Amino acid sequence: MAVSPVTSILKTMETSSSIGMFARDTGGCLIARLGVARSFDEAREISFAEISESAAFYFAAPLLAKGTADIFAKSYGVNKDTFKKPITELAKSDTKTLQKVKRGKFAQIFTVFGLMLPAVFGIAPLRNLLTYSETGKEKFTNVVELEKTKKIKHRKEAERKAIQLTKTLTLCGSLGIASGIGLALVGKNPKIYNKLEPLYNKVSKHLDFTKEGDLTLKHYGALIYPASIAGYFYASRDKYEKLENARRFAITVPLLFWGEKLIQNPIYSFFDKKFGTKVRENGEIKTYKEILKLPKEKQRKFLKTKNLAYSITFFTNTIAIAAAVALLNRIATKNKFKRDKAKSLT
Repeated sequence: MAVSPVTSILKTMETSSSIGMFARDTGGCLIARLGVARSFDEAREISFAEISESAAFYFAAPLLAKGTADIFAKSYGVNKDTFKKPITELAKSDTKTLQKVKRGKFAQIFTVFGLMLPAVFGIAPLRNLLTYSETGKEKFTNVVELEKTKKIKHRKEAERKAIQLTKTLTLCGSLGIASGIGLALVGKNPKIYNKLEPLYNKVSKHLDFTKEGDLTLKHYGALIYPASIAGYFYASRDKYEKLENARRFAITVPLLFWGEKLIQNPIYSFFDKKFGTKVRENGEIKTYKEILKLPKEKQRKFLKTKNLAYSITFFTNTIAIAAAVALLNRIATKNKFKRDKAKSLT
């Protein structure tokens, strides 16, 4: 049975962490937030931040993981195919090889995240400098046009600040990389290795990469998203932007990790009942890969349920939520700004 274009797209989103998450964040959040942008400057900032974050989160990290895997496999004298396997799949390897892999992965993880975290943290401050360079606007209320100001370009000053920020973030990343590689190197001593092995195990357990060098959601929850959130709060230009960030992350972060699970069950149950299928069975939802192995007639019905349920879940948990949060911030900020102005006049 030929697979429809819709099924092909949704299957890719489900089975690939990078592509799927990129579609959710960029395809969903970007469109929704641009739809309610309050000014051209805000729309430009949203575009820069969403695209940069998605590129860093979902494509730069896997590329870095693949590149560094070859380097550290060679450095620690381990077969590169063995090194690329998650630690959980290497339990039966000989002790010496396993120790080398653990040390190498520890150094690799610190290197990838040492490069990633400063870059992710710097997106929001660099976004601000982009606006400052083109308009001279330094307050969030000016950017969203609650207050009017003359546009004056400050490219030289913005460039100077961007260079200084880059130097600071590069230094922070370098210290992290050096710490990881240093701890991995001293583990060559058997006595020191025994003391550090619990640390190697814990880091590899939570932050190991897939065979394809991809990241799973727990990686983002553990380090990358906190770095991004910290960057946004650091870059908040006034109390109004800080409050908007607080509202946005308070809603979107929990939904990112648990929202889909909360809403998908009733949606799948509805379409299963409507079309007489069992895509959701015993608390588990069949994947596209599983459905495409079914007999043709059954496959056709199950794909109909899967496509509709998956699409509605994605739309609700991504585009609808992003638009709702953006509208909430727009209304709340405008009302607070008006109240604060009224108070200042009394």
